[in-house]
Amino acid sequence: MHKNTSSSLTRLMLGLALAGTLASCSANTDEQTQQSTQVVESLKGSSGKLAFAAQTSTKIPYDIFFINMETGKEYQLTESGMSDIAPDFAADSSLMVFSSNRNDSYDIYKMMLPDGDGERLTTSSSDETEPRLSPDGSLIAYQSEASGDYDILTMDLNGENVTRLTQEDSEETQANWSPDGTQLVFVSNRDGDFELYSMDADGSNVQQLTENEVYDAAPAWSPDGSRIAFISKRSQHFQLYLLDLESGEEIAATETGMTVHSPAWSPDGKYIAYVSDGDGSSQINAYEVSSGESYRVTSGYSKYSGLSWVK
Repeated sequence: MHKNTSSSLTRLMLGLALAGTLASCSANTDEQTQQSTQVVESLKGSSGKLAFAAQTSTKIPYDIFFINMETGKEYQLTESGMSDIAPDFAADSSLMVFSSNRNDSYDIYKMMLPDGDGERLTTSSSDETEPRLSPDGSLIAYQSEASGDYDILTMDLNGENVTRLTQEDSEETQANWSPDGTQLVFVSNRDGDFELYSMDADGSNVQQLTENEVYDAAPAWSPDGSRIAFISKRSQHFQLYLLDLESGEEIAATETGMTVHSPAWSPDGKYIAYVSDGDGSSQINAYEVSSGESYRVTSGYSKYSGLSWVK
């Protein structure tokens, strides 16, 4: 049961299910750039780089791209012929970590930007995915199914000093760092269904954050540390929710007829980017926290997944 449930959840976060040679930076088509520029202007001065994995068609594996939110231009970072997914940038944009199945199973890779080569950091025959860099850039948190079910681990940037943080006989996935790097939020089904939990960076002091009879998943900590964005299937489709950590209040941020996934906060905390899938379409939107409005960031690819937004 755990194995099948975990696989479904992982594929959801990649935008593959439940929604129904590395290259240097190179610009995408003029049409895609213009689409992005129009929407970036509507984001009222939002800046930074928004990274994502995307398929140009259903027959082509995922590659990693990013949008310069100041100019609206899109750039391609990987073109390996295999699926490169789940990108995350260092705070200064000098390094990217991601997951790829270039060696059959998914492993964690790192890549110096703008024109470095991908360096493989994990070599397990089991899938290891969802890498997230700590705020100070010293550690990578990721999920591994090497133990038979998914666990959260950390390692140094050179792939050494691997530490297993979770030991439960259940699925622990999708870890995401607090802004100060002292805690991780993650997803677990240790109590029967998938809920959000937090723990200290060494795996201690585990706290349950949500309690629902449905999937809660894909947590992302706000830059000021006060809220966590996540998705939940409390209606027909997964939607975006916000959890206030002080009050415990949970509010629905989206109410769409599409499946929402892969939330990522803008560096200034004003927006939450997310993927919406449905009716054969996939696009990236940005939810404006102050107004509750959502804006289209980009579309034109077959599928999007795995967002990361940095300065």
